[in-house]
Amino acid sequence: MIKLFKVAFIALGFFALTACVSTSDIKVESTKSEKVDLDGYTKYQFLEGSGFAEDTSKDKLKKNKAASAEMEEQINTVLMKKGKVPVSKDPDFFVAYLGGVDKHHIDSKLNDKAKEKIKKHGDAAVVLMLIDANTGAIIWMSTAEATVVNGTVESKKKRLDYAVNKMLSGV
Repeated sequence: MIKLFKVAFIALGFFALTACVSTSDIKVESTKSEKVDLDGYTKYQFLEGSGFAEDTSKDKLKKNKAASAEMEEQINTVLMKKGKVPVSKDPDFFVAYLGGVDKHHIDSKLNDKAKEKIKKHGDAAVVLMLIDANTGAIIWMSTAEATVVNGTVESKKKRLDYAVNKMLSGV
């Protein structure tokens, strides 16, 4: 009984902590092909070359392996909950995504005294597409963008989880 109480208390604390992660700045838009029944697509494979860019300000983009692995894990979790199965060959559809962060985004505003106030921050964006494996047609596409927020690794994972769930909500 005490063990059950401890587990319940820890779970309650976890949910209370994760509820504090702000997601109000995350903007998501999605669209799907009118001619496609997404229920008919059950097997998927990630398209080679998908990933998060390390630094979008560079001329040559390098893949951020940690962010890409986290994104793929989140996508897998959401799609498997929807009855989709990852495969290594003969998929019904491919999952392709590209994400990146502009670490040097600058906003300027005029304050009450007509002085320009410059604010430097990072912006992140990701494009996620589901592509018919036979025709190459895009059957689902979603975008997400947000301001980069400093925080713990756990809070960043929660924000990514929120974005991916919202991006794939209609699949």
